[in-house]
Amino acid sequence: MGTAKLRTGVMRPINRAIGRARDETGAITILLAICMTVVLGMAALAIDIGAAEARKAQLQDAADAAATGIAQRCFDSPLTMAAACDAGVRAGATATASGYAVDNVNDGSASVLSVVFTSNTVKVTLASDQPSFFARIFDVTSTTVRTDATAKWGQPATPLPLAYHQCALPAPSATTVRFLRYDLLDLSISGCGLVGGVVDLLGPGWMTGTSLLSLDDGLTLLKSNCQYDIDLVAYVSTTLTKVLPTQCSSLVSSLIGRQVLLPVYDDILVPIVVNGVLLGNGYQVKKYALMTVTGYDFQTLSLNLLNVVTATVGPKNMPASGPHCPNLPLLPVETPGCQGLQGVFTGFLTPAEASQMLAGVQLID
Repeated sequence: MGTAKLRTGVMRPINRAIGRARDETGAITILLAICMTVVLGMAALAIDIGAAEARKAQLQDAADAAATGIAQRCFDSPLTMAAACDAGVRAGATATASGYAVDNVNDGSASVLSVVFTSNTVKVTLASDQPSFFARIFDVTSTTVRTDATAKWGQPATPLPLAYHQCALPAPSATTVRFLRYDLLDLSISGCGLVGGVVDLLGPGWMTGTSLLSLDDGLTLLKSNCQYDIDLVAYVSTTLTKVLPTQCSSLVSSLIGRQVLLPVYDDILVPIVVNGVLLGNGYQVKKYALMTVTGYDFQTLSLNLLNVVTATVGPKNMPASGPHCPNLPLLPVETPGCQGLQGVFTGFLTPAEASQMLAGVQLID
């Protein structure tokens, strides 16, 4: 009897220990299952978030491309007005944006939520559904991502192809109204000297000419360019223009209040005579003059029956006050061949700075 009681007393704590171990094992199993669920959930979340972010990056590229593409069409269209983009471009903007969206998203699954125009901007908003992978276990089948982009059109400055000799320009000023004058008939070359008079030649051959503009309806338009080569470092291959080119006539009425870029050619004897004339490289344009226009006085040249070059009055919009073309001595007649721009001449721009000023379309958001 004593031996049996001893065995019972020894086994009782052992059994209790085994029971506690079994209970703890069950608890650990439950805790491990909970932890695994959390870990798997976090992994699913990380993978699905990563996939959604990748799709959003593609969608952002699509929105950027759509906004800049539509803005470029607005800028290129001859029917675009200062207050609004061409109605035809606006009508097809959603289809245009959809095309960019499909092309830039890998599986082509993207939709256009809105295309909103202001006077010179367009905002494109896109959406796309990213299918879930592991998040489906939580009944999340997909994630919708959205993004937008805004682009504007219109050049901060207008490239006006009227070449100025460096010596004809006054000192820049941020407030003083100037009259940037040069004479078609070279009646006043005292300010520039002989070299200035020699290189004051005629001819718009250095301009970029015309281009074919493709329209949405499949038609093409011959569009005249009132522009010149932006590469200011190179020599101009033909003579500089001192006559307002015909293709710039429609631009004249909009110059008031706008900034213009005027090419400025050098007055150094060796580059002009040796490189420009003897070697046939033309005249070197090194920089641009930046001016905000308050008035203009353009004249044209014509040939009469005796083949004599004469100046005639061209487009003119000149305020009563401020510097302008002078009259002939003792006569109320403007000096023949005098022309120029009135406004605030703020300074010169380098080629890189000028290129930035001529950007027609910019992504702003």
